[in-house]
Amino acid sequence: MDIRNLRSFITVAQYLSFTEAAKRIYIGQSALSKQIAELEEELGVELFIRHHRSLELTPAGKTLLREGNSLIVKVGEVIEKTRQAQRGIRGSLKIGCFGIEGVFLPHALKRFKALYPQISIDVRILTLKMIEDDLDQEELDLGFVVMLGDNLKPSRFMQRLVHRCPLCFLLPNNHPYADEASIDISVLAQDPFILLYETECRQGYDWFIDFCGKRGFTPNIPIKSTRMESIYWLVEAGMGVSFMLKDPKLTQTIPPSISIVGMQGEDAYNNIMATWKKEHHNPAVSLFLKVLDNIDIGLQLPLENPG
Repeated sequence: MDIRNLRSFITVAQYLSFTEAAKRIYIGQSALSKQIAELEEELGVELFIRHHRSLELTPAGKTLLREGNSLIVKVGEVIEKTRQAQRGIRGSLKIGCFGIEGVFLPHALKRFKALYPQISIDVRILTLKMIEDDLDQEELDLGFVVMLGDNLKPSRFMQRLVHRCPLCFLLPNNHPYADEASIDISVLAQDPFILLYETECRQGYDWFIDFCGKRGFTPNIPIKSTRMESIYWLVEAGMGVSFMLKDPKLTQTIPPSISIVGMQGEDAYNNIMATWKKEHHNPAVSLFLKVLDNIDIGLQLPLENPG
């Protein structure tokens, strides 16, 4: 189908007049009539009922007008994207974060924008479960999730370890162990723990239960949350203890009324994993992963989870 003939048809259909339509698109009336006739012959249908002084769309004409408008818009988008490709890589990248990526993400974003200025970036702060759900629904292109310990089991997503650091406890300042440099979790066996819901990070929740079990107790977890910010408030209020990654950039944001105490244990590590859907079709994901690969963020004990 000749796009010029389709555009001409849409103009005639809008004005229901060959004379008026010819004026609007700056061609002769006979040339316009020929374009419509060619389109009707190509499609094998009549598009107009021609009265003595007026035109009326046939059912086929009404359908072509409705669908043709959408097609013209799509063709315009294709043309614009093609022209943009000539000027450089373009597109968008939607990233989901939990709020603990400050040690590497600002550097990565800055580098990525310098390399690919035509790619727009949308960074969203979400819960861990929302990140995985939005990856599933393709509302996100890339996300960062948490895995704990050394045994990084395969995920249904593609994953790559981006940042690894020790864990630490969050204790109220008046806690008996608040002034210790580090402690074994067994000394907190009688304390109530405040954790993320197991649905937020199933692997991390299971790791914690197993970590405590290896030290002879089952933790009491009366309070759960979907966000670390609310956990800080609850610990600050003296309602329990918790833990997080021991990252200097992140611990600076902890309220002064909370003490940060190292967690002992060979596998007491937090892993931030870049996560994406295997079937993704956004080339910007691979470009961003390459940028992450080339940023020095002090990764310890490299681990890889191929998904």
